[in-house]
Formats: sequence, structure tokens, C-alpha cells
Amino acid sequence: MPTQAGGERRRPDRRVFMILLLRRLTIYALAASALIFAVPRLLVEFGVLGPSPDETIAAAERALEAARTYGATSDVPPFVAAQKELERARSLAAQNHGREARHASKHAQDLAVEAQRLALVRRDETRQHAELIYNELDRQVNELEKLYSSVTPSLDKQQVGELLSLMKATRVVTGTVFLAHEREDFEGVVDGEAKARAAVAQMKARLEAARR
Repeated sequence: MPTQAGGERRRPDRRVFMILLLRRLTIYALAASALIFAVPRLLVEFGVLGPSPDETIAAAERALEAARTYGATSDVPPFVAAQKELERARSLAAQNHGREARHASKHAQDLAVEAQRLALVRRDETRQHAELIYNELDRQVNELEKLYSSVTPSLDKQQVGELLSLMKATRVVTGTVFLAHEREDFEGVVDGEAKARAAVAQMKARLEAARR
């Protein structure tokens, strides 16, 4: 009898049954995992779950405003594209095309994020350029002040008065650039570079002519 019982426990058909059962359980588990992954995505896709069109449009608006704050303008292509896509999303939402409106607003948000990135890169490049301008202009102004101090003592009162007036004007022009740098208005530094350099060059030429 014990031998027969042991044989029953080791019957081949029972082993096959267990293997088939485990396979089915594995298949069911995989199917359940797929459903857990896919169903929420489908529900979000059709608007049952997730943000509403108004919410995704609001998110795109915030992303665009951030890009504008970072310095994005109409010369940044993703920024312009994001504005157009946002307008399309608003139009679709007004026509009760919620699914399409969500897609358009999410695309607008992605474009706005890219515009933010480009604006930050450009702002950093502008800052680096402004630093170079500031340092070079500061050096030139210091040299100009030394030249003025060395030239004017030997000149008559009228010449000194004329050069002093021109020097004051030069200080005003270059001071505008220095003030922009102090305020971290790096675009202002870049924009004021040409005028400041011209003023310094003119003053230097007058001083060198007077020294002769």
C-alpha cells in the first residue's frame, strides 16, 4: 500500500497538470499586468481620467509665460509654434473636442519647454558676452582716465574745459553700460557697447591730439 501511494504522488499526469496550471497562471498574471498598464492610459486618452482640457491649456499657458520670462521672443521658433498650438487647443476646447484639445495643449507645453531651454541658453550666452564687454570697457575707461590726467596739466584753461566737457559726456555713456551690468541687464550692456566704445575712442583721439 505505501508503494502504491508513493506512485500516486509521482504520477506523470499530475506533474503535467501542475505545469499547465502554472503556465495559465503566468498568462493570467501577464494579462492582468497589461491591463493595469494599458487601461489607465486609455482612460486618460479618452478623458475619463487625468486633467481636463482646461487644465492642460492652463499648464501650457504657464509654460509659455515661463518661456517669456526667460527671454523667449518671436525670434525663437518653438515659442511662436507653442503660441499657435495653444490657440488651436483653445479653439478645439471651445468646439468641445476635448481629446484633440488636450493633445494640442500638451504639444504646446512641450514646445514652450523647448522655448524655455533655448531662451536660457541665449541668456547665458548674452551674459557671458556682457561680461567680456564690461571688463574690456572698464579697462579702456581706466586707461582713458590716466591719459586725461597726464595730458591736461600742460594745457591751457580753454583746452582743459573743452576736454573736461567731452570727458564728462564719455563718462555718462560708459556709465550707462556699467549701470546696466550692475543691474544684471546684460542685453542693455550689449546694446550700449557700440556707443560706449565710440565715445571712448573719440575721447582718446582728442587727448592724443592735444598731447602733440
